Amino acid sequence: MLYAARSHIGLVRQVNQDCYSVHTELTPWQLLVVADGMGGASAGEVASRMAADAVSQFVRAEIERLSDSPADLLLHAVHEANRKIWDAAKSVDEYVGMGTTLVAALYNHEQVIFVHVGDSRGYICRGQELRQVTRDHSLVAELVRRGQLTEEEAQRHPQRNIVTRSLGTAEHSEPDVDIIQWSPGDTLLLCTDGLSNLVTQQELASLLEPLGQATSDEEVEAVADQLIRLALERGGPDNITLVLVVHRERGDER
Repeated sequence: MLYAARSHIGLVRQVNQDCYSVHTELTPWQLLVVADGMGGASAGEVASRMAADAVSQFVRAEIERLSDSPADLLLHAVHEANRKIWDAAKSVDEYVGMGTTLVAALYNHEQVIFVHVGDSRGYICRGQELRQVTRDHSLVAELVRRGQLTEEEAQRHPQRNIVTRSLGTAEHSEPDVDIIQWSPGDTLLLCTDGLSNLVTQQELASLLEPLGQATSDEEVEAVADQLIRLALERGGPDNITLVLVVHRERGDER
């Protein structure tokens, strides 16, 4: 597999409340986590880091025991992250009300399992087709699903950052699970809304499609940098975080 991961504070925020983790050393499943924290002062930064760390620690500890049930493994990990953030928010005054979105993926050579809460997204690019696998837990996404807003209106809506589900803001979380098959030449993208609010799906597809023929991490990193630059050129009002994984081996020119 080929990889790249980037996180940028953006051009407006004083703190980067996004966080990501990439664990390619695990077997038989590898793990990606992207989180976008919410809360005043440093609380959002704390929540996203706690989420990424808790999911990573749980998966590392339980992957051998639960490797035959990867969806359950990832769900349990996300519930554990929710419990830790909820407990911290109740215990520390500065953390009251903190929370985070999260999208995590476990994958091997045949399958990708997504678990997500909030509006951080998981995509798969296959050839010229880009598909958003996850469904946003947000006010505007719900209005789009009800037919009350178009996709274009949702992109400009003043309440587009309001999420309807998150980790750590309630005692029990409600993550969604999505399972897809993938194969050589496919590309995974996990990202926060600091990217997806500023770069259209058509633009993402155009930039990701050539990665199906990539042969080095450097090529993937160049696209990651290009995506960050594009968001910054459009004002970068939010933190911007993304992880890319291409289903190709280094030096594979087939």
